[in-house]
Amino acid sequence: MTTKTTTTTSSSNTHSRPCRLSRLSRPSHHSRLSRLHFSRGFIVVAVLAIACAPPPEIVEHPAYASGQIVRSNRGMVVSGSAIATEIGVRVLESGGNAVDAAVATALALAVVEPTMSGLGGRTQILVRTTSGQFHGVDGTTEVPRGAPTDPTSDEGAYGYHTIGIPGTVAALERALTAFGTRSFAELLTPVIALADTGFLLPNPEAERLARVADQLREFTGSARYFLKPDGSTYRGGERLVQADLANTLSALATGGAEAFYGGWIADTLAADLARHGGFVTTTDLSRYRAPWSRIVQGSYRGFDLVGTYLPASGATTIEALHLLEQFDLSDRAGGAEWAALLAQALLLSFEDRVADLGTPDEHAQVLASKEWAATRAVDIMDPAQREDPVVVSMAAASDESPYTTHLSVTDRDGMVVALTQSLGPTMGSKVAAPGLGFVYAATMGYLGGLQPGDRPFSSQSPLIVLHDGEPVLVLGAAGGRRILSAIVSVVSRWVDQQLSLPDAMAAPRLHPDVQAVHMEARDGTAWSPEDLTDLASYGFVVDVRTVASYFARIHGIEIDPVTGDHLGVADPRWNGTAGAPGGR
Repeated sequence: MTTKTTTTTSSSNTHSRPCRLSRLSRPSHHSRLSRLHFSRGFIVVAVLAIACAPPPEIVEHPAYASGQIVRSNRGMVVSGSAIATEIGVRVLESGGNAVDAAVATALALAVVEPTMSGLGGRTQILVRTTSGQFHGVDGTTEVPRGAPTDPTSDEGAYGYHTIGIPGTVAALERALTAFGTRSFAELLTPVIALADTGFLLPNPEAERLARVADQLREFTGSARYFLKPDGSTYRGGERLVQADLANTLSALATGGAEAFYGGWIADTLAADLARHGGFVTTTDLSRYRAPWSRIVQGSYRGFDLVGTYLPASGATTIEALHLLEQFDLSDRAGGAEWAALLAQALLLSFEDRVADLGTPDEHAQVLASKEWAATRAVDIMDPAQREDPVVVSMAAASDESPYTTHLSVTDRDGMVVALTQSLGPTMGSKVAAPGLGFVYAATMGYLGGLQPGDRPFSSQSPLIVLHDGEPVLVLGAAGGRRILSAIVSVVSRWVDQQLSLPDAMAAPRLHPDVQAVHMEARDGTAWSPEDLTDLASYGFVVDVRTVASYFARIHGIEIDPVTGDHLGVADPRWNGTAGAPGGR
């Protein structure tokens, strides 16, 4: 194979760096990071070169905005907000590790993306330490002890009665205490300033706030914090100041999670809920813990997969990939037959996530089992073996609201973090307690059949992909169940089509449900008419979707095990960014 050279220039010098092949065992899987130097449509933007530690390189791609793809060998932060990404990068620059930077980024997102996550929400964290060990932290919201035993099963429910015990603060502190090097106080300093002085609201966040404005007006705290004094909505580019949130964050800086689950914050929270029909008490708060998650592992065509079991959905992601692995995709990945196989693998994995397959340990073991996948794959129709195609009609389905946020972080010493946090639906319960400044997640009503003490599962799926024991992908996504379809499709395209991570993430996606297989069509990215026709001929109802955020948003990092380069990629369907130390 011929190596290629890319020249980067600056105002003061010009130098060349050869593309090196990775040590992946199969020749066809040469370094995707190196391939970005000459892959079609890519241009490396000029940067200042430093011989021993080159600064980050901004990589341009026609499907991405500037700053959404960045290369560096000194660590990486990718999140849904440029402001949050920058705060995480500053932590890496100051000598903090990946967990320090991830916690700082997550706290910043609680300020700048209040529609997606916050202190009142739930968080799942997956960490790979520098020694190669994996740890997960479960910060899922919990049903309070005094909640009714027959809660509503209306996923659109909101209000005080849907509020559970928040888990985000406990999860972030547990990860930081176990693996970080910085204190809550140090990491919160810039976040507190951000809340206190305000920030310019990005257009997408302003639009999301506007969509739920009617619900926010129903609650005193929510209207005070997220609408103007006259009740109108903020526009993009206007400053949003959150003084009460800054005060709450200051308490966390002083007292850590103990200050959140006890003291005046807990008293304020519980008193407000009691006045309005909520169920969370100070006792519930004091008893809450963020336990270690059960780690689940699998593999896909020679690449190892690591995720976390319920209430996260890493086992479901792994099962779907194991099912897909049962089929030879060498000459059909990315086409209609691949889409048909992928859709069926996902639907079976969705079923098995809630199936009674024994104890939690037994359930986790079954879902991650190759033997189970081989058995279940018998139920998948392979279009290549179908003799009598049946053409079915197109179908439409209602739009779903995008929610949740994900961030991925690596450092130069080999620690990696995948962290997903959420409020449930956009703005969660829509309730923010006066005096605290943050919105609570919707827990009861999010899934039916919950009992006091339960933790509802979600489709949050932080995932780490390895080869020869070294991380090569750090992934996670936002967007409900579509998180799973997005991650599985991107991993398959990366492995089976041998695409770079940016190309795999930009490629058109699909998501199956009981109504149809929803196929993406947006500017510059769409399934071909032939693919849609073929998929329908296999017997599927096909629904074309044009809303980009419907198909989830991945924020990921690709690591070249040979060059040591980290390539951060923020999903082009969102307004996130990638960033690395040394960019200023």
